[in-house]
Amino acid sequence: MKKSLLDTDTIINFFKKDINTLKNATLYLAEFNSFIISEINYFEFKKGIEYKGSEKQKIAFEQFVDEIEVLNISRNTVKISASIYSDLRKKGVTIGSSDLLIAGIAIHSDLQLITNNTAHFAQIQGLSLHNWK
Repeated sequence: MKKSLLDTDTIINFFKKDINTLKNATLYLAEFNSFIISEINYFEFKKGIEYKGSEKQKIAFEQFVDEIEVLNISRNTVKISASIYSDLRKKGVTIGSSDLLIAGIAIHSDLQLITNNTAHFAQIQGLSLHNWK
């Protein structure tokens, strides 16, 4: 198993208690002791629970975040993300800015991205992917 960055859809599946996600999360935690997400994933999940207005989910998510590592955006991750954007755009492929930044953070940090959206991210050269679903 490789040290990994959780994508937002994986965080959602974790909170929904998806059986496969929980099984893989348990195996991951046995080896690495803590999850890793990015500030972008934090924002994506947070905006969803803010919109829903669920106090219970807000509290649970903040407790979760307090116990894990949250990676910041850096100048280097932005450079990598911009390069990914340029490479893909030249091929006629577009990916949203949030996903470009998440990929840049994962590549810069030498982390595998755990996502259910592997087809979407598979177009990014140098990005290691795995699906827990």
